[in-house]
Amino acid sequence: MSRVKMTLAAGATMALALAMNGAQAADLPSRAMVPIPPTFTVYNWTGFYVGAQVGYKSGSDRTTEFVTGTGLASGFDRKFNPKGIIGGLHAGYNQQYGAMVFGVEADIEASGYRGGYTNVAPTGTRFRSDWQGSVRARLGVTPVDRLLVYVTGGVAFAQMRHSYFNGAISEGFTQTRTGYTIGAGAEYAFTNNLTARVEYRYSDYGRFRNASLVAFPGFNYRHDPSDHAVRVGVSYKF
Repeated sequence: MSRVKMTLAAGATMALALAMNGAQAADLPSRAMVPIPPTFTVYNWTGFYVGAQVGYKSGSDRTTEFVTGTGLASGFDRKFNPKGIIGGLHAGYNQQYGAMVFGVEADIEASGYRGGYTNVAPTGTRFRSDWQGSVRARLGVTPVDRLLVYVTGGVAFAQMRHSYFNGAISEGFTQTRTGYTIGAGAEYAFTNNLTARVEYRYSDYGRFRNASLVAFPGFNYRHDPSDHAVRVGVSYKF
């Protein structure tokens, strides 16, 4: 009987100890879960890309007449302002160092750039350019993530056709002119691969002359074409 009492007393003591330990554990502060901070991926502009663009350009040109035999100006000087829609493809490569982005880009475009004038008689000049392109460097900064603000400049080239008409007689001169182009733009990356841009560029192709042989024999005509263009475009970055 005494052994049974001792066993019951030992069990009661153990149960009391377990109950006290459980109460003490309940009083301890719980260990809070440490939240995992969200991760943000900074966009990187490094890589090759291709894209398409469309825009509008307007410019100025002039026909200044000279006597071929003497080289003296005849006094005739007429300015005109071509304009038209342009659009085509571009491809390039960017390399990013910190907030700076260095790149090179080339483009080729079809052109609806047209202009000219008509005098009484009728006489005059017609102008058209059916294609153009450029090879340029780009230098940009990223003031905020996914936004690139840049300047660009390089070599521009364009087909130019000037036609002179004198009544029913006309003649045309077509050549590819090389000049320079400079500008600036902004580009935004909507996804890791898709970007969109808006860009302004000024292009100048220098002075050159065409010697008339049919419409106005004995005279040559100097031109000084330049233009301003605004483009919007999209690119796919590999």
